Amino acid sequence: MHSYRMIISNEAYDDLGEMAAYIASLYRPESGHNYINRILGKLASLVYTANIYPYTRYSNARKINPLAKTMSIMNGKWTVVFHIDNDFVIVDRFIPSKLMIL
Repeated sequence: MHSYRMIISNEAYDDLGEMAAYIASLYRPESGHNYINRILGKLASLVYTANIYPYTRYSNARKINPLAKTMSIMNGKWTVVFHIDNDFVIVDRFIPSKLMIL
């Protein structure tokens, strides 16, 4: 089994910040942090399972990276766009799943 190291791009990091701010504005600041921690927990599996995901068919994910792979998280609300580069899994963006188009 291959183990990758994970990198979260600046754009994906900004996406996480926007999610946390939105959740915090609806509830409490801790809620935003807890939501992001749950997302990061889901991403942790990618260091072992990234290579089993097929290349995506979604055109907006392929615009981000031609070798993009996608993973649905948080009960299908978000799609993680990532790619593999040598020994690294690079998380490119977090996109609302309803915006994913073929």
